[in-house]
Amino acid sequence: MRILIACPSYPPQPVTCGIGDYTRCLAEELARQGEQVTVVTSAAWRGPAEDGVRVLPILDAPAPWWRVVAADVVNLQYAPDLYRDRRRALRVTLATPTVVTCHTLVDATLRSRAIAVWLLASARHVVAANEDVTTMVRRRLPWLRTRLTEVPIGSNIPIAPAGDAVAIRASVGAAPGAPLLAHFGLVYPGKGVETLLDALAILRVSHPDARLVIIGDTRDTDRAYRSDLEARAVERGVARAVTWTGRRTAAEVSRLIAVADLVVAPFDAGASLRRGSLVAALAHGKAIVTTCPAAPSASLRDGDNVALVRPRDPSALAARLGALLDSRAQRARLAGGARKLAAHLTWSAIAEETRALYRRVLA
Repeated sequence: MRILIACPSYPPQPVTCGIGDYTRCLAEELARQGEQVTVVTSAAWRGPAEDGVRVLPILDAPAPWWRVVAADVVNLQYAPDLYRDRRRALRVTLATPTVVTCHTLVDATLRSRAIAVWLLASARHVVAANEDVTTMVRRRLPWLRTRLTEVPIGSNIPIAPAGDAVAIRASVGAAPGAPLLAHFGLVYPGKGVETLLDALAILRVSHPDARLVIIGDTRDTDRAYRSDLEARAVERGVARAVTWTGRRTAAEVSRLIAVADLVVAPFDAGASLRRGSLVAALAHGKAIVTTCPAAPSASLRDGDNVALVRPRDPSALAARLGALLDSRAQRARLAGGARKLAAHLTWSAIAEETRALYRRVLA
């Protein structure tokens, strides 16, 4: 098949983007499975393309980009913030067989709701990239159920060969045997970092050597927020126990996750498999502490593959962290459950399911 994937964000580019990383992983795996793949993205792309994928930075060009490349099917990667100033690009659904992959459907604006309804109605088929989108569509637009398929996302952080664990831990200030917590992902509001810093202060009363490494980039627009977090760490007396890595290579991220005792992802709105950082932790087979999903999840099970606490509750988070740090057996159980769940989230399986969906659309 000639597959055209449209996403305004595609690596390498100056700003980290989870949907861009998803698009790269999917495109490269589709190409490995023998498909002819072209990605259309914005001029922010810094190239070159890799692994058999052709990339054209023409999504924002005046001419309709879908007329530039001959394709059997178009797969539009959608989240409201990616198309806030690019609504013209969404007209592709009216011109060619289009599958729309929805990572999120709406934001706080009424305009996003109207666009979502129009986009879902005009697409040939809709892929929900997570349970959140599936639940929203089935609840609010039940007539779309027959044109909706849930295909999960995979990890955008490949597992790197093991490094010197002692040296890696030492690089973020963790002494041998000291508890090390890791938080991974872009630093911006909603990730629950405030809750995590407050919980760390409580945790260090019983585990005074506990350290936290925050692995991830900060967008320029969130620099002030990051400064507020650093000030909060000082106020809580944990600044010396926190290491901020900034942007790191995928291999460096993988090795830091691998040496952590616990990965902590206390999302304000609850855990979801739409979170690439959470999926990466699952893929690395880590014991994960996160927050109760906003809607019931068939995948995330407390005490089985994740440990769940209430969002925005530092005391509950500190208590769960302390209990897990004191129990190697509980951590091992969570790690085993994470690996089992991650086995269903591989890129080879995701790409094969996506190819089958394309074939159904074209049939």
